[in-house]
Amino acid sequence: MKKITSFALMVSSILWMASCGNSKKSEGGSTDSTGTNTSTALKPLTNETSSSQFHLYFDITKSNETDSSIVYEAKSEYNAEPVGFNVEVMKNIPAGIDQKGQPIEDLGFNKGWVRISSNGAPSDNFVKSLGTLFKLPTDGKMASTVITPLVFSSNNKQVDLTNPGTYSFKYFFSNGTGKDAEMFGTLDIYKHSFELGEKDSTYRAAIISAFEGK
Repeated sequence: MKKITSFALMVSSILWMASCGNSKKSEGGSTDSTGTNTSTALKPLTNETSSSQFHLYFDITKSNETDSSIVYEAKSEYNAEPVGFNVEVMKNIPAGIDQKGQPIEDLGFNKGWVRISSNGAPSDNFVKSLGTLFKLPTDGKMASTVITPLVFSSNNKQVDLTNPGTYSFKYFFSNGTGKDAEMFGTLDIYKHSFELGEKDSTYRAAIISAFEGK
């Protein structure tokens, strides 16, 4: 299992979450007191046309529940086209950070806590949107197999999908470029949202490769 230094992991996660919070103020629809998006239109995947660190936004709805997981449909729009995919999140993911703010490496990492799969045309549109945003070529097709990144739980408490909490993760997507595609992510049960964010622009080719299943 891939390990990261404690300091680098915490600093990069904190910086991403801080910048993500600032971006939220200008993106997405409004919510009512229950956290439900009051707009019937899909929120934009991003309002940015260029960035050194893109943040990607999705609304989520529960589409299926198993004994061990909940499958959400993540959806937004880009260039007037629906984009998205299915996200399966395991129930009761343990904390990956202790009460002193230190990563719990033996418990904090797992491959399979979050799984992403295609839901057809919106998923292919998502891959195309990555190519447009990153200015890189794509085949325009999401992988037909389930994408299962190594996940680090950037949380100091157990994930409880039955309660309106906000949970953060770091993802390591294997792919054919030779290095894992690192991304940050947030699952907000209260606001019914799912987010992905770049660590930095050097992983863009690897991110596309991972979502294409190459």
